[in-house]
Amino acid sequence: WAALTYGLADLVGAIAFPIGPYHVGFTIFAAVRGVVYGLLLHKGKKEKVRLFPNVIAASVLCPVVVSLFIDTLWVAALYGSKNYWGWFLYRIPQCLVLVPVQIVLIPILDRLTSRMRKEGLSALDGSARTDASQALAYIHSTSWKGSVPGLSRTRQLLSKMGNPEQKLRFIHVVGTNGKGSTCAMLASVLQTAGYRTGLYTSPYIFRFHERMQVNGQPISQMELEEVTEFVRPLADSMEDKPTEFELITCIALEYFCRQKTDIVVLEAGMGGALDSTNVIPAPEVAVICNIGLDHTEYLGSTLPEIARTKAGVVKENTPCVLYPSTGEVEWTVRQVCREQNAPLTVADFSLLRPRKNSLEGQEFSWGKTENLHLPLLGEHQLHNACVALTALELLRGKGWKISEEALRRGLADTSWPGRFQIVRREPLFIVDGGHNPQCMEALCKNLEIYLPGRDITVLTGVMADKDKEGMYPPLLPYIARFVTVTPANPRALEAEKLAEYLQNLGKEAVACPTVASGVKTALEKAREHDGVVLTCGSLYMLGEVVESLPK
Repeated sequence: WAALTYGLADLVGAIAFPIGPYHVGFTIFAAVRGVVYGLLLHKGKKEKVRLFPNVIAASVLCPVVVSLFIDTLWVAALYGSKNYWGWFLYRIPQCLVLVPVQIVLIPILDRLTSRMRKEGLSALDGSARTDASQALAYIHSTSWKGSVPGLSRTRQLLSKMGNPEQKLRFIHVVGTNGKGSTCAMLASVLQTAGYRTGLYTSPYIFRFHERMQVNGQPISQMELEEVTEFVRPLADSMEDKPTEFELITCIALEYFCRQKTDIVVLEAGMGGALDSTNVIPAPEVAVICNIGLDHTEYLGSTLPEIARTKAGVVKENTPCVLYPSTGEVEWTVRQVCREQNAPLTVADFSLLRPRKNSLEGQEFSWGKTENLHLPLLGEHQLHNACVALTALELLRGKGWKISEEALRRGLADTSWPGRFQIVRREPLFIVDGGHNPQCMEALCKNLEIYLPGRDITVLTGVMADKDKEGMYPPLLPYIARFVTVTPANPRALEAEKLAEYLQNLGKEAVACPTVASGVKTALEKAREHDGVVLTCGSLYMLGEVVESLPK
């Protein structure tokens, strides 16, 4: 914008006030000055210097010094050095016009462009959405492998990228259940405390961009395209190509580095020790959430085996917070922490004192902190909050400034879609990402607390590799009927097979060909019986479910 402003100003001035033969060199030189101005302005923004020294230097000193002295020398050389001071005086009114115009105009244009970028548009052409789609097509390309444990590929790619992870500080969060909610609470409080906070989670609910956020704002389409274009040739040059999750992790770390985040709340994928997120340096705090049997083909077939894998994120001298668990899990984590000389704190649920609970949220106290509000529903979310608050207390001990007011407002502002979330009131429609036996146990407790005696239609789909035998039987006493769909995922179990399984359990179950038809059928059932619709079984289908709801 600065280059265009300078160049056009010179051209318009030459046309409007012709005092001699036009020379294209002046317009080119003016545009080059604009590039210098634009770079200084951009640097000023990046360094959070809004007025001084870069912007003032670029807006005032640059045009005055360059126009009055350097340009005048050039003019005098071309048209006669004897009239140097005449040209000098001629340049003064130009500066008087150009300086205030650019001080006002260029930042306005810059803000306009930034806003367009955030909205995924381009100020110059309409290719931004296509480029972003190309970036996503590349990320989701079938050329990437599925799940291949190991850190070598991630480390190699990050090395080619200049190791952005070494310039960041982290809270590393692992576990089977509750990771996302805990991450959301941590990020919300840290943002409220004034820290520029990155958040990396998976999977997403509505848009891929949710997976990497800064201060609650997902990465824009333009930013995703820019970072992916930087990473792409480096990943392509590797003989042992990274997996999709490894590629996304590297893109996220580069994005957080470019955004100059103060701290990143980093959710591991399904693992711990060999999860690609474990390439980071020692985090400020490692958080181990509720551990259960999941992804046993990769993590281990017993709880202690899975616990040791998850605890692999604990690094030397790193404070660790553990969600209270069985004795064998806690013993395993303590053993790993002793090996790493890492202090372990087990979250103390006895510090929780629930005060009020409704579909609008929960009020509780934690230790000496009274009257906290959490919009997320369910006793398990209070337990997750206890884990998050314990981690934040450890951060305070390391010098991070987190006031009680930041705790209070940060928890109250926590947003984490798809966790027993009300998305429609008439009829009541709740979406929940429960997808394993532990999740279903928590879901059943919520049904007892929030929906006792209600007629409930469950809209559900599930991955074929999930433990459906452990998931659905606990739900049966609370559910009137099921509507089954096939989530849009290659691992999904067909709706017909799931319906047949549920029918064999003695429940009415109707299979629908699409998620949209499943939503329609479930709503009809709920209206017919003055009941409630509950969606559960897979996070992968929640976005499509919400989008299919009638407006």
